[in-house]
Amino acid sequence: MREFRISSSFPKLEVSELSLCYPEQDRALWEKLSFVAQPGEITAITGANASGKSSLIYALSGVIPQSIKADLQGAIWLGETNLRELPLCEIYRYMSVGLSDTAMQLLLPTCELELAFALENMGLPPEKIRQRITAAVVEFKLEGLLNQDPQSLSGGEQRLLLFAICLAMQNPILLLDEPESGLSPASLNLLCSWLTRLKANAQIIILATHDEQLIQLSDQQINLDR
Repeated sequence: MREFRISSSFPKLEVSELSLCYPEQDRALWEKLSFVAQPGEITAITGANASGKSSLIYALSGVIPQSIKADLQGAIWLGETNLRELPLCEIYRYMSVGLSDTAMQLLLPTCELELAFALENMGLPPEKIRQRITAAVVEFKLEGLLNQDPQSLSGGEQRLLLFAICLAMQNPILLLDEPESGLSPASLNLLCSWLTRLKANAQIIILATHDEQLIQLSDQQINLDR
């Protein structure tokens, strides 16, 4: 993995006065939400079902309002970069995203092609793509699945594949929506070990989760029930 050094000069993610209202709603899902996510920290987004955890992940990643239309107010900055001004194709140079609906993100005929696709779009040379795929596959124990259709995998295997894609991209921000869903205890341990290493590499990690094991790993919590 690319090594990041934790320092005061490494950019932080600043969310300021963020409010979200869907067209069919008569009031905001949440209003004036502000927080700072520091490099080398895990932020856990918690709250009851329908409190807006997934919607916050969509807003941070640009899916709202660029793909899912809604009224989003407020600012999202990574250092001096205004993420709200960037198109999705540019935002994903800064962040890797694993949504709760894994099948929606897996569109290619084999797992190996899924792993290579984002790296090819980043313009990496073939030897670097191969190195990153190999490391990601070993990390999440996917060696026997490379030639399989992602849609034929179990929900837990699909989620591990998404984690492997995020690992291979090596972006400074990682967003995961309910990453524990469908995971066996052994796979959840793989996830926790990976997140711990990302913290040491000064990456910014934001999780929408119900899982106590993941919440205990976090450095701060944002409870949307409040």
